Amino acid sequence: MNRKTFGIACAFAALAVGIFQTAIADEQSKEKQPATKESAASKLNEKEKAFAKLLTGAVLEGTWRMTYFDKPGEEMKLGDPKTDRYEIVSAVKSGDENWVITARIVYADRDVNLPVPVRVVWADDTPMITLTELTMPILGTYSARVIFHHGFYSGVWYGAGYGGVMSGQVSKSKESDTSGH
Repeated sequence: MNRKTFGIACAFAALAVGIFQTAIADEQSKEKQPATKESAASKLNEKEKAFAKLLTGAVLEGTWRMTYFDKPGEEMKLGDPKTDRYEIVSAVKSGDENWVITARIVYADRDVNLPVPVRVVWADDTPMITLTELTMPILGTYSARVIFHHGFYSGVWYGAGYGGVMSGQVSKSKESDTSGH
């Protein structure tokens, strides 16, 4: 498995671990004050509605560059650009700044939809997906920041000793079925 494939697999694994952490937090918050999916969706402001619409049934296509170093302890460098593609099935707000971004993951012989809990923060009208220091057993700890603006995305992700940058354009998937069936 090459470094890029391992990095991407680790990033998605990190997101999967986050799902379990978010599920526990959601259960605790339900005990305190019951909320339904409908009520969270009905409370979306215009920016949040536009963000959900942008990502639901979307494809993110662009390039990524891996960070590396020639010798441990040296300053990190960027590798050559490579093509990148992510499919997003849905983006659903789950409370305050918390969202669940369901991504379609195709890896080896697997094709699954993976719900990823993230935090979305706003700089004026610009949403940024954040994942901070998410520790995964065996794989390590990962963080990521991805911003969206005028149909484009740009971001960074990193783990222990490596990471990368990514950027590209958001378009609607011809293959995504967002009807829930």
